[in-house]
Amino acid sequence: MNTTTRRIAAGAAVIAATAGIGFAVAGAANAGTLPVTRPGEPTIAMTITNHTDKPEYLVGATTGQSGQWVNAPQRVLYPGASETITAVAPFSNYLTANAQYKIGHVGPTANYEIEDMKGNVNTSMSGIWGPHAQNYWMSHTISSRYPNVNVGFDQW
Repeated sequence: MNTTTRRIAAGAAVIAATAGIGFAVAGAANAGTLPVTRPGEPTIAMTITNHTDKPEYLVGATTGQSGQWVNAPQRVLYPGASETITAVAPFSNYLTANAQYKIGHVGPTANYEIEDMKGNVNTSMSGIWGPHAQNYWMSHTISSRYPNVNVGFDQW
């Protein structure tokens, strides 16, 4: 394969990858687009990305007393994968969404949690605990506030 052909092939690959990323972002869930019973109800879109080399296995998930899943967490979140879980709270003014994953078969537990209430949107109950927890870390970014909360978690 000559140099010109390689450059054309590489350019085409970059264009295809960029278009694919654009389509993926355009289709991503957003808390402001979720179905609500009445305006102002809390909604959550939580994106979790597993940056480790181990699958994460779902061990529990809840939307608290007032919520319900629109898109519940996956049973397994593979290395390098992301998921967006979404929840709504019909006829309520608060919502908490929580997903707990075991990192590998014998690793620690990662707890992803966002609380969505007027005057207090937080991830204070999120973290990693258990055997070898010190080998992992989690970061989060809250990009919108009550009532339509969007949060991204990255776990390394």
